[in-house]
Amino acid sequence: MNTVSGWIESVEKVIAMILIAAMTLVIAAAVVFRYFFHAPLFWANEASIFMMAWITFIGGSLGLKYKSQASITFLVDRLSFKSKKILEIISYTIILVFMAMLLYLSYEWVISVSHQKSTSMRIPMWIPYLSVPVGLTFAFIHLINNLIKTFKSKQQGGEPL
Repeated sequence: MNTVSGWIESVEKVIAMILIAAMTLVIAAAVVFRYFFHAPLFWANEASIFMMAWITFIGGSLGLKYKSQASITFLVDRLSFKSKKILEIISYTIILVFMAMLLYLSYEWVISVSHQKSTSMRIPMWIPYLSVPVGLTFAFIHLINNLIKTFKSKQQGGEPL
């Protein structure tokens, strides 16, 4: 599972870099065309919104991979290693159950909008909407990997999990 999570992480990083660069170029081009050529790019706003959606869900998945989500730990920090491990396993399990429900609903949602087209660019709406289930699927895999690592973890020199 660690190999799959690592491979997905590599893909996510490449996708995120490409999307951030593309969004920067599209927004810069939109500004130049609007203010210097007086010919706004009608599709730039929509394209940047779609790219931002993809970046958000890919970045959220990477955040779960690195355990960099915001958390308040002043109570957890006072627990023993074993208690922290149990609490972490419980929290991962709850998140995975919730994420499984979201995944199911998000794939249903994408299928239900497969016939719609975007307003400006006229692309199928399943392309931008697919960011939700793809990002959640990647996050689900990262969370399973983190859960497995938690089960295997051993206390080393009083280090926290």
